[in-house]
Amino acid sequence: MKRLAILILASALYAQPLVALELPKPPSGFAWQEIPELKAAFLRPDGWFFKQENSKGTMAYFITKEDISKGGEFSTGLTVNVFHFKKDSAVEHGQALIEKMAANNHVQSASHTVGPFQEFSCQLKNTDATGTIEMYALTVANPKTNTLYLFMFESPEHDWEASWKQGKAIIDSLAIDDEY
Repeated sequence: MKRLAILILASALYAQPLVALELPKPPSGFAWQEIPELKAAFLRPDGWFFKQENSKGTMAYFITKEDISKGGEFSTGLTVNVFHFKKDSAVEHGQALIEKMAANNHVQSASHTVGPFQEFSCQLKNTDATGTIEMYALTVANPKTNTLYLFMFESPEHDWEASWKQGKAIIDSLAIDDEY
């Protein structure tokens, strides 16, 4: 998978927060959504919304086309969940999660090593009473810190082609510090 900038590694700046790093200029139509507590930044399309929640030890972040602060739901957007493991392996959890999604939806999964991170991904469809949702799921495991990031971009099937252009730009431009 070709990446614009999967990581902004701070080899010389390990102890400095991400806000001190210089992010590349975002593509036209996007801005960087910085998340200092993660030492990370993700592209947010212009006019889209950002929300964060913490629940039961899991940090959740949302970059969505719809404002979820009003209704709590969205049709198109990215969900990021961050898990810190004390004993279990983040890499094994990330791989198992994607393999389970892929098996349940009869699709192929993929894996890549990008710098210190291990990635697992699949694209799938989910049909329920409201219609068919297309999703791209990506786990990024940091074996050094035993942290797992779960990225899920989703959109209704009828909007997928246009929405995925923005989703792919977000996924291909993840900025994650390898020290977190």
